[in-house]
Amino acid sequence: MVRLTQTGMTDNEKRVVVYTSAAHALNHALELTYGAVLLVVAAQFGVGLGTLGILASIAALAYALSALPAGTVVDRLGSKRVIVLSLVGAAAGSVVAAMSQSVWVLAAGLTVVGFFGGMYHPAGLTFIARGVRGRARGLGLHGMGGNLGVALAPVVAATIAGVYTWRASFLLFGAIALLAAVVMQVSKVTEGEYARASGQREAHARGSNREVTRAVLFPLVLIFVINALFGFIYRGTTTFLPAHLTENLRFDLFGLAPVTIGGSFATVALLFGMAGQYVGGELGERMRRESLLIPLAALAVPALLIVGYTSGAVLVIGAAAFAFVNFMAQPSYNALIADYAPPRMHGRMFGVAFLVGFGFGSFAGTVGGLIAQEVGTAWVFRVLAIFGVLITGCTVAMHLYATRRRG
Repeated sequence: MVRLTQTGMTDNEKRVVVYTSAAHALNHALELTYGAVLLVVAAQFGVGLGTLGILASIAALAYALSALPAGTVVDRLGSKRVIVLSLVGAAAGSVVAAMSQSVWVLAAGLTVVGFFGGMYHPAGLTFIARGVRGRARGLGLHGMGGNLGVALAPVVAATIAGVYTWRASFLLFGAIALLAAVVMQVSKVTEGEYARASGQREAHARGSNREVTRAVLFPLVLIFVINALFGFIYRGTTTFLPAHLTENLRFDLFGLAPVTIGGSFATVALLFGMAGQYVGGELGERMRRESLLIPLAALAVPALLIVGYTSGAVLVIGAAAFAFVNFMAQPSYNALIADYAPPRMHGRMFGVAFLVGFGFGSFAGTVGGLIAQEVGTAWVFRVLAIFGVLITGCTVAMHLYATRRRG
């Protein structure tokens, strides 16, 4: 793991990064537990995957819709309180899911997990934006925590379900989340106010409201569009990459079942996203973020096409390359929201970003499922490459706008 002693952070900044990164990992672990034990739940309750898929969609929608009101609460009550509330609420929902004796109670538990889990991102990102001077670096480390949760939680949850029961998976992550909430509540970590003055906020100090609105509205809208497209690619990739690898790796490994091999290599590929987050965070502190995003967005396109047109070892390399460059851009996307938005609105702006990201991204499961059913999983990634092209166009527009403003 990265040594924070080498980053030049203060003690409080280190605590902000450590606590939010751990909470980020738990947030995604709680979110993804259900998908990891889906087949076992279907067998126990005697219902089809279609019904359980509807439950997943409801939870995902709750996850998206709670982001915007959470951002408003963050701006009024502070990030730390909302993070603690998110962890406690999601832990409670996990306990309800674990104790459920019917699909309806399970649905209620998953919805609670989704609603409170969706409150996390506006709070966590605002905490870093206001509490860490090197925003992109801090957001990169925070993203690494999230990627670790995304990559490892399904494996841990599935293993526990296989050895004990699927209910134990929910209880374990719920208990850890509750413990993390208590630790954070009693800790001395505080929310700082490192709201660095960018050229746009300097205009806020000396210009009219109309000028300020024009200065920040266009880039923020572009970032929100990018977040929506990024969310679609993220959800489509995490949903269909294991199945695509299962179908197309075409080699034997220690006699393991194809589904196990596919899931294992999907985890390996997603772990490369952790490295991407770290490198992206460092680059975001050393380069102009608007310029950095262009090559990172562009490189994701051929990586997706490699995933969509190859098999075997080349497919694994393509998936790892995609995870690396795709997540390398995320710290700068998030840092730019804090750079352009007025400090008093950080929570709300992050709320909007994750509302559109997770909201639009929730459609990727349905769209990707229809594509995979009709023409195969390879076409899912070929279509996702189109969304990558759109993101690249948005980053070019942002670079041109920033260059003109500086000129």
